[in-house]
Amino acid sequence: MKAKLSLIVILASVLALWSFPALAKEPEEIWKELSKLKGEKRQNFLYSKAKAEGEVVWYSSKTIQVLNSLRLEFNKLFPGIKLEIWRGSGERVAYRVLTEARAKTFNADVISVSNEYFPTLMKAELIGRYSSPERKFYSNLFKDEKGYWTSSIYILAVMAYNTTLVPKSEAPKRYEEFLDPKWKGNFAIDRNADRAIMGWLKNWGTEKTERFLKGINKNDVAVRRGHTLMTQLLCAGEFKAAIELYAFRVAELKQKGCPVDIVFPDPTPGAGLPLSVAKHSRHPFAASILTDFILSETGQKVLVDHGYLAPRRGIKPLYPEIDPEKRGVRLLLLRPEDTEKLGEKYMELRKRFLLSRNQP
Repeated sequence: MKAKLSLIVILASVLALWSFPALAKEPEEIWKELSKLKGEKRQNFLYSKAKAEGEVVWYSSKTIQVLNSLRLEFNKLFPGIKLEIWRGSGERVAYRVLTEARAKTFNADVISVSNEYFPTLMKAELIGRYSSPERKFYSNLFKDEKGYWTSSIYILAVMAYNTTLVPKSEAPKRYEEFLDPKWKGNFAIDRNADRAIMGWLKNWGTEKTERFLKGINKNDVAVRRGHTLMTQLLCAGEFKAAIELYAFRVAELKQKGCPVDIVFPDPTPGAGLPLSVAKHSRHPFAASILTDFILSETGQKVLVDHGYLAPRRGIKPLYPEIDPEKRGVRLLLLRPEDTEKLGEKYMELRKRFLLSRNQP
């Protein structure tokens, strides 16, 4: 993964030297003019222009089930605008955007890519500035100041334990408890524990994070690939507890009968998924209307129905037990600038302490 990420960074640096053909009116000019319109007048004007464009293309790393649900709702609200979706991992989305831009066959209008790849697209000058009116419903934790991105969802990394194997009184409450020999060989971590490890780096610093990873290795932590698989294995009793699982996935399986419970570390690390418009969008009006839709109350409720936590104010989670506000959870949310700063160290630690371990 590190080699691929380096390739993406190199491609971005080369691309920054390229220029795109000048248009009659650049997308960012259009988005700036849109900001002068308000309410129903704005919406009617925007919809008429978007229908004239006819389509909008979205590159996203969300699951196909989520994307299909959003497309269905979008089609109901905005007939006449065809929503084309290309789905891939965050890495694949970033690479596709960069290679298409270099070949000057740029197709994306809206982009959802994970935090670690977003700064690369920014440096390559492929992210547009669009301040959706829906952004006023989002705290500063979930958006940048200038209008380049807004989080469409966020995911929290929690600890969890099998309630059949571990009494509640003995459940881990802090990460450091996994250094106790009583957990030796009976707990797990995902090999791609980016939210947790970068959260530790941000909160603890490098020295303590390295010491902790060395300690859990010494305590025979099991390393697995895939947060959903990890949660399923925890349910099956393959190990007693896990250091880093996705809160919404644990809650989902618990509702289906999995004997598992969640523990929120203090603070609980997490990250949003940045949503942005493409600077060289071929359909700038449709890009605006799609972005507004995803960030709207309607779009956010579609995402919540799939278990995700919504960053928009006033949208309650599908699973109340993972509501950070209700639970009084102190959050440590990673932003794109955090992953840019901490990403290289994370990759080094991941290679040293997780990828080096034998895995099934």
